[in-house]
Amino acid sequence: MPFRSWLLASAFLVSCGLSFSAQAHPHVWVSVQSELVMDGQKIKAINHTWTFDEAFSAFASQGLDEDDDGVLTREELQPLAQVNVESLSEYGYFSDLSEKGAPDTGKSAFGEPHDYWLSVSGDQLVLHFTLPVVADIDTHKEAVLDVYDPSFFVDFAFADKNPAKLVNAPSNCHARIERPKGLDDDVASQLAAIPADQRDIPSDLMQFTVAMANQVFLKCD
Repeated sequence: MPFRSWLLASAFLVSCGLSFSAQAHPHVWVSVQSELVMDGQKIKAINHTWTFDEAFSAFASQGLDEDDDGVLTREELQPLAQVNVESLSEYGYFSDLSEKGAPDTGKSAFGEPHDYWLSVSGDQLVLHFTLPVVADIDTHKEAVLDVYDPSFFVDFAFADKNPAKLVNAPSNCHARIERPKGLDDDVASQLAAIPADQRDIPSDLMQFTVAMANQVFLKCD
């Protein structure tokens, strides 16, 4: 099932009576942990770990326990992991990496994802995948990793613990995070009025949803 279908199916499930509003963006909640893997002072890859909310996880995992033993193994989840990671390309993997202040070239900094799999933590599905960095990002000018959905159909938020870290980084490289600034009441109300089966939002609202970006700033002195 493609990633868009996952999301729309989740929205349908919400509309069938779960405990949160069927008429409000967002419809899916994701807790984000990101590793910036270094090769010297260059960013080699981004390792993402995304934990989905319980309602979405319950729906997405239906029928995947092939041996009916009550345990979803990595092998049982792998076909779903593959189809969904491949489908993420349509959305730019909900990730962007660039030099701070650099003009938008429209080109992705990432290559094709690899090392992807799904695991289960309690009642939640956890998606793991690696995005190789193919762009030449100058970390002396400060690199910025953004993780968010401009349409705010999916609400990405840094995890409370270990939201982001550097891997194999030299001592002169440092990272800091900035959590989403949030939406004002008026914008939140307009988003809440969008029907559950509508993924896209009006362009005038998308200028505000950028405030929901999770950001990692990386600089090498």
